[in-house]
Amino acid sequence: MAEILFLIIGLSAGAAAGWFGYRHVESRKPPPPTPPTVIDVTEARRRASELEASVARLTAEVEDLRTRSGIARPGDEALPLIEGSLAWHRRHLETRVRFLEAKLTEVETSSAQLLAAEARAGEAQRLRWRNTYLDGRVRYLEEEFARLATRPGAAEPVDASAARLPEGEQPALLDAPRNGRSDDLKHISGIGPKLEQKLNSLGIWHYDQVASWSQANIDWVNAAIAFKGRIEREKWQAQAKQLLQPAQERVPEEQGS
Repeated sequence: MAEILFLIIGLSAGAAAGWFGYRHVESRKPPPPTPPTVIDVTEARRRASELEASVARLTAEVEDLRTRSGIARPGDEALPLIEGSLAWHRRHLETRVRFLEAKLTEVETSSAQLLAAEARAGEAQRLRWRNTYLDGRVRYLEEEFARLATRPGAAEPVDASAARLPEGEQPALLDAPRNGRSDDLKHISGIGPKLEQKLNSLGIWHYDQVASWSQANIDWVNAAIAFKGRIEREKWQAQAKQLLQPAQERVPEEQGS
């Protein structure tokens, strides 16, 4: 009888332990999902539609970028570039750069040739300046020679032509300037300080003397200063007549000249 009682108690305890274990396991299980409602299905469809639209928009942007960049799809590398695309512009710029490089080479070559021409022109300019200097030096030495040849007590002339009497007819000469004041003969273009001294030594001091010369007088003075044809070439008489005019009458001609 006791054994049966113990058996019943053991079975009861096992049953109780099993029931509590079952309840413990059931309590730890997640709750079953709530079945979707009509509102949830509508939201899911709206979200799916938005995602599909985003995918389509991004796909269109990718195609636009591909078109603008000119990047060929695999297998389309042999096709011509799309005009206006980045690849097309890049090729255009590469061609332009090669063209400009060729032009730069031409310009550099032309510049070298221009520099050489300028160097030659500079040499010609230096030669012209040298010739002008030498011409002025010759004129100075001629005047100096004429002055020394007519100086009192000077040595005999170097050549026979200097010893000959002047040609033409001697003009009216003065021993000294009138009233002790001579005209500034250097105002006549072609007469410098040395030549003025030479003319003064001959007795020529005033503008009116020069203005009144005849051709024979001019020939005589040309021979006396050893500059044949100089008076006519430099128009001494016309300048002297102009200098004899009052200042108010000379101004219009000087402005017009």
